[in-house]
Amino acid sequence: MKLNIANLFTRGLPVVTFLIFVFIACKKDTVSSIKGTPYDPSKPVTVHRFTPDSGGVATQLLIYGSNFGNDTSIVKVYVNGVRAPLIGMNDTAIYVIVPSKAGTGDVKVVIGNGDTQQEVVGPQPFTYIFQPYVGTLAGFTDKDGKTAIVDGPIDKAQFEEPYWLCFDNEKNIYLLEEYRGLRFINKDLTEVKTIWRTGNGLDRPRTLSFNPTFDTLYITNDQWDWNGLSTAIGTKGDNFARWTSLIYSKTTNGGAAHPQTGDYFFNAYDNGAIYYYDRAARVVRELFRIGDVGWEFNIQFAPSGDFAYIVVVNQHYILKANYNRTTGLLETPVHFVGGRRSSGYNDGVGTDARFREPHQGAFDEDDNFYVCDRMNHVIRKITPEGVVSTFAGRPGQWGYSDGALRDAQFDRPHGIIYDKETGTFYVADQKNRRIRIISTE
Repeated sequence: MKLNIANLFTRGLPVVTFLIFVFIACKKDTVSSIKGTPYDPSKPVTVHRFTPDSGGVATQLLIYGSNFGNDTSIVKVYVNGVRAPLIGMNDTAIYVIVPSKAGTGDVKVVIGNGDTQQEVVGPQPFTYIFQPYVGTLAGFTDKDGKTAIVDGPIDKAQFEEPYWLCFDNEKNIYLLEEYRGLRFINKDLTEVKTIWRTGNGLDRPRTLSFNPTFDTLYITNDQWDWNGLSTAIGTKGDNFARWTSLIYSKTTNGGAAHPQTGDYFFNAYDNGAIYYYDRAARVVRELFRIGDVGWEFNIQFAPSGDFAYIVVVNQHYILKANYNRTTGLLETPVHFVGGRRSSGYNDGVGTDARFREPHQGAFDEDDNFYVCDRMNHVIRKITPEGVVSTFAGRPGQWGYSDGALRDAQFDRPHGIIYDKETGTFYVADQKNRRIRIISTE
């Protein structure tokens, strides 16, 4: 029996869900038994063939042979020396995902430990093809488009309002769900859990930011109350499972810690101001105001720490503020890209570009900034020179589909982070209730 893999993805199935179809629907020509038999170190491991023989990152690779066993903990697969994530296996077949930046080379299977270990290489090289691609990591809805907060294996997990993302130092993912709480996706991308739910004054968490040592997590809270909680913190000692109050007032909906110094900056929606939190004195200082009152914005530092973008969500433009290392403060920002109080869609340079509710962004290795353009349903790319282009999605066409960068569809993407080691973006696709991936090189 043959399966149309492309059709499975366009139906909205996460990558790992494909394994179920392989095991159940393809018994004769792929996997004959889900359980398999244990690895026997007294017998040789063989690789007869693998399919397909070419593809790009996230290609589903099936390896056929013998004596693979049924213990995934003792099995490793490499494509051109780069380890491939193992999704499932039995004694005669292994299912892996081609890793990012693998290149063309041998497919090697390593099974066993110590004296029992065997290595075997496939009969021909795998040809690696660069294919930027938008896929789905996790999340799904039922036939009526409904979902829930569900923890567990990543192919079973569900999301309701995925909103803002950040990595810790081990590449675990922390995810805010708007009005709902803090979720966690482990670094192996296999499990999802809820760390805490909203309540007790922390009712609308908006942004996350780790300090440089990753032992403190700043959580802004948009409470619409000048006397309410504006920033809370979680600590590594508690596995971030509990939060404590840090700053009250200011009607905050965006904050960030400097990536080297740990200095914390945050905003006030009510008066359009940027504040600095003096950790030693435990006092708040107003630095400057960016515009009229009622301006929703967040602060996002470049990895270098030399500057920050101030993304003005409800006024559809982005400011740039340099960081003064002598004073330890952000300097008064300048208008960088987008039309001030002018929404729309237009690729261009500087203030000629147009956004419609830009939100979280992520920096790549060259300080390009990839920002979720929420109501245009796309991801935009902004170069350090202020050149704005469309990176992924179909402008103005909301929906859900995986595929090539400009063929894929999003529905109000809010959050985005970038893993430079794998060339992968993770996107909180809010109204699709999913975590999407964008694989690049």
